[in-house]
Amino acid sequence: MIAIPATPLVITATPSLFGADESLNLDQTRAHLTWLRESGVDALFPAGTSGEFPSLTDDERLQILDIALEIFPADSVYIHVGAATARQAENLVRSSVARGATRMAAITPFFQPAPADQVVEYYDRLVRAAEGKALIFAYLFEARTSTVSDPSILERLAAVGVAGVKLSGESDESVQRYLDAAPEGFAVFSGNDISFRWLIQAGGHGIVSGVSSAYPEAFRDLRDALIAGEEEAIAHHQERVVEAVRAVRAGSLTHLKAGIEARGFQRSPVRSAVAPTDDADRAAIIALAQRQAG
Repeated sequence: MIAIPATPLVITATPSLFGADESLNLDQTRAHLTWLRESGVDALFPAGTSGEFPSLTDDERLQILDIALEIFPADSVYIHVGAATARQAENLVRSSVARGATRMAAITPFFQPAPADQVVEYYDRLVRAAEGKALIFAYLFEARTSTVSDPSILERLAAVGVAGVKLSGESDESVQRYLDAAPEGFAVFSGNDISFRWLIQAGGHGIVSGVSSAYPEAFRDLRDALIAGEEEAIAHHQERVVEAVRAVRAGSLTHLKAGIEARGFQRSPVRSAVAPTDDADRAAIIALAQRQAG
């Protein structure tokens, strides 16, 4: 089994960057991921919810993976391979392994609510498809998938070889129940950016943060303060994280992309049918980019 890092991780959930015609902008993707590496985040979570994965073809997801693996070490890229069906997800696992991926996250089956037995079977199939060459992480997001997974499922997931879980859309109280239920050595990540400080101090392994795709500095600095145990610095950088989360409306796709644009990258449309960013929010995002960089 590949080892799980013991130190808290900032894993950046990267938006997929498109050109004006909504095709993948590979040059800007490469530039953005390089900037994130230089900014000090630990790892990437490409082609996930922040990456608009329902709008991506499998080939596009793999193109993004190829670029991520050019820039980050394989054990620092958690490519999202989840799909509505195990068959599609298995194919993505095999294709990702063939490209050198060693970390994969998969959202639960979605659209049709999946019972617990079928959720465990789904992840069992993905672990088997990886053939021991990559770690598989479950991605639980009830609000977006309609699949309900009680914390007790973590023991069953670990038994079939799942290495950890990413939780999204859960309160701190709910995440605590998953932390309490996690078997020894089972990683627990959260997608609740604003709770990074709480999560690590409660025993979590790291944050999977869409907001850090635009404002990596606050998350990097909070991570470092948490590792050092410097309470004054922890409080200061937690406030910077809160400010960043509020500016991008807790990870709105259009606000995230406005934040990335404010850091000097080309404007990227979204493929998803979501509300645009208004002028007042865009101005606030630009101002925050200047403060965070300083």
